[in-house]
Amino acid sequence: MSQVQVRQDARLPDLIGFRLRVLTQDGRVYVGELLAFDKFMNLVLKNCIEERIPRTQLDKLKDDNSDKTNIKVEKRTLGLAILRGEQVLSTVVQDKPQLSKRERIDGVKKQEKKIDKGRRSRNKQARDKKSGKIEKKKFQPPPGLRKRV
Repeated sequence: MSQVQVRQDARLPDLIGFRLRVLTQDGRVYVGELLAFDKFMNLVLKNCIEERIPRTQLDKLKDDNSDKTNIKVEKRTLGLAILRGEQVLSTVVQDKPQLSKRERIDGVKKQEKKIDKGRRSRNKQARDKKSGKIEKKKFQPPPGLRKRV
């Protein structure tokens, strides 16, 4: 794991965008980017991966004589996941955000400009229709719906 510098008094709002490792009561570990949370500590994780140790491997961990270096951990990709707050035992910062705050804001502004550009082009097409310009039909009716002559 990489060493990530986080303030000691950091709160959950400061960790939005960070990659977190969340341990739950049933022994599962969820690793994902924190998107949101609420007052009950329900967490929304993006690009989430679930890691767990199967019961057969747990028996090997309990034995004192067994080799603990080759324990198999099952991983499952979840994507977007919501973790219930009462199941969360602890959260650990695993990695810093991939984008800085400035880069994220710039990305949002670019998306807004793209949306505005699309709206302007649609408004221009609507004005052309009102002014009387005739447009060529773009779509043909589906088979079976043609007018019979």
